[in-house]
Amino acid sequence: MFDLLKKWMIGIVVVLLASCQTEPEPIAFGKDQCHYCKMTIADPKFGAELITDKGRIYKYDAAECVVNQLAEESTRYQMLLAVAHNNPKQLYPMNSLVFVISPEFRSPMGANLAAFYRPTTQDLPSDTQLLSWNEVRQLLKNQK
Repeated sequence: MFDLLKKWMIGIVVVLLASCQTEPEPIAFGKDQCHYCKMTIADPKFGAELITDKGRIYKYDAAECVVNQLAEESTRYQMLLAVAHNNPKQLYPMNSLVFVISPEFRSPMGANLAAFYRPTTQDLPSDTQLLSWNEVRQLLKNQK
């Protein structure tokens, strides 16, 4: 009897833990609104998503909106994603992307910030410095 109860309780815990993880939701370009700046998310080469630790999904017009949001509020999150400029409409975990700040990439909020997933030399301007997500956060945070 005790073993059956123990197995039942373990099963409930596993189901509850699995239900806490929220999956990313595709951005509906032209329809979804940025959680931070309230603009309609329109450009399929830019965009981001934050999934809170409670499973709420916030969508953003550009990665710099996520930087601004996190600088203003200490939002606890389980996942941060961004659209890769070289693979429009596709969300990737922030830590799997490299970032470029260049006037060649006119991001919606004006930071000229673009994210790339496994970029090739054709994707990037020459003499471009690749940045990690943490470097982008520090750089943009210091510019405010």
